[in-house]
Amino acid sequence: MERTPKLIIGIIAIVFVVIGLGTYAYLQSREYLLGPILIIEEPLNGSMSTTSRVSVRGLAHNVSFLTLNGRPIFTDELGRFNESLLLQEGYSIMTLEAKDRFGHVVEKRLELVYKPPLNQNENIKMENGTTSAMQS
Repeated sequence: MERTPKLIIGIIAIVFVVIGLGTYAYLQSREYLLGPILIIEEPLNGSMSTTSRVSVRGLAHNVSFLTLNGRPIFTDELGRFNESLLLQEGYSIMTLEAKDRFGHVVEKRLELVYKPPLNQNENIKMENGTTSAMQS
């Protein structure tokens, strides 16, 4: 009878050690298991811009190397990034790629449309239904 309490205490101790080692192993390998995390906050994918300059903002976690269209960009101490780009008229695709120290890669595509606003003269032409050659 005296062995039963010692046996139960021994089993409980072994269970706590196994749970502790499992938790420690998970916490140490969490970055490897999760890989890089990349979140684009602005602009929204598929949005249309009326200005040629656009600011790409977001967050990157567990990242050791970050590129935008193949060009390295940098994050602050909280993992935030903010890069400005000039868009050409029409449809544009930008690629953000994040790599972690273990070689895992995450790639996000950002598709934008740049449509410049009509200037004052073109607005007047459209309203009158005439062209500047006819008005001269």
